[in-house]
Amino acid sequence: MGLDSWLKETSDRQRLFLAGLDTFHEQVVTGMRQLSARVESAHQRADDREPDRIFRARQTLDVQAVLGKLDARNLASLSRRELRAMPGLWREVGLERMEWFLTQNPESWPRLVRQRLRDWSLYEDGSQQVAWARLAGRCPTDSRSLRGNLPLSIEGVLGREGPGLLATHWKDRPLLEVIETLRGAGVKPNTAYAGHVVAEYLLRRVQARWDVSESLAFLLDDSRGRAWLPHVATEGTVSSVPLVARVAVVAAALDCRARGQISAGVRGRLEERLVSRDSVFGDPRLKTLTEAWTQVRQRAKEAFDDFLAALIQQDLEFFFERAMREQDRRRFWLRYLGSIRRTTCWLDSMTYDELFRKVATLPPEQQAAFRRARRLSKGRVSAFCLWFESYVVVEFSDTGNAAFIYRHANLEQKLRGEEAESASDLNDGLSGGFASRRLIHGGQWQTRFQLALLELGIEWDRPAQKRTR
Repeated sequence: MGLDSWLKETSDRQRLFLAGLDTFHEQVVTGMRQLSARVESAHQRADDREPDRIFRARQTLDVQAVLGKLDARNLASLSRRELRAMPGLWREVGLERMEWFLTQNPESWPRLVRQRLRDWSLYEDGSQQVAWARLAGRCPTDSRSLRGNLPLSIEGVLGREGPGLLATHWKDRPLLEVIETLRGAGVKPNTAYAGHVVAEYLLRRVQARWDVSESLAFLLDDSRGRAWLPHVATEGTVSSVPLVARVAVVAAALDCRARGQISAGVRGRLEERLVSRDSVFGDPRLKTLTEAWTQVRQRAKEAFDDFLAALIQQDLEFFFERAMREQDRRRFWLRYLGSIRRTTCWLDSMTYDELFRKVATLPPEQQAAFRRARRLSKGRVSAFCLWFESYVVVEFSDTGNAAFIYRHANLEQKLRGEEAESASDLNDGLSGGFASRRLIHGGQWQTRFQLALLELGIEWDRPAQKRTR
């Protein structure tokens, strides 16, 4: 009996000991996770502050004196501040000096890698970029200061094709995971490098015929991706992303849209975002493109032209179906689709409010067209402006109203720089003197309109595009 009691007591103590070990193990794991999170947070803060420190160093250091110390091969004469700032001065230091400095001070290898990632540019001389990538690639991969594990060699990542290589490697991952992996390696989202990885990621996925709706929805909705696309000031997004990166992402998004591998809902929201009142991009339908849109068009001309034509077609079809309800006018103006530079849809308040109540039931492309429409505060007549190279044609919703053709400057003079309040503000029937032509709808009106437009140098350009539903 005594032996049984002793065995039972020993077994109980053993269970208690094992339970204590389990608790201790959990505490150790929790502690390690907290420590790792704190270390990562500290690294993140250091990465955030490093560009500012380098900028201040450029302003306060005597760079020529520092270069003199390097030329004298006198590492001991460099202060701790000068040693830390050296990778950020890579342009001034040059390859030969930097190579000597790194061999004497190997602790600076990881800082050079991070600096080259921050300063990566498509516009850098190709041979120089290769040489710097080769130098940075000699960084020991087991360095504790080299945060994050990139899946490719440092030399490959820092080369001209680096963003594309990473995008190819990660194309089967969610975009958020790609961005967070880059951040863990010290590549912040507001760098040109990160933007080009995102752009190449979209292109790789669409080339593989994968749906990119989820990725584009992330760029549209998530605060971590929103800054790459055009946005309005009311969204509270302050974009510090380099223009070259935004251009690359927007061009890639247009390429995805042109290939049709996104859902209708995401496509409509993307089109709406791309014409938002972004201070840098502006409206792509304006006669003179901003520098940002000019660069986008240079990168993806066919996709940009297709996007612009689709916006105009959506607005045109929306007006003549929802406000005018005349298919013959819709078909007539679609023949001039390639010559129309932009459109403006003015809805009378009754029509606007009626469509506002049922906007959710409209097809996605017409929902986007409605959100681009403007509301007239007076009257019961809607108007539609079709802007050509030198002229603008104004059509009205009520049958019996003539169409007017103005020179751009004459319409601006008529409106006196103010927004139209009613359709009569766009009608030259009473005041007169502003319109170049007054065209009446009636028998054989299409032929008369065509001849009048031809006299002004406006020709049919191509058949109407097939409608997308």
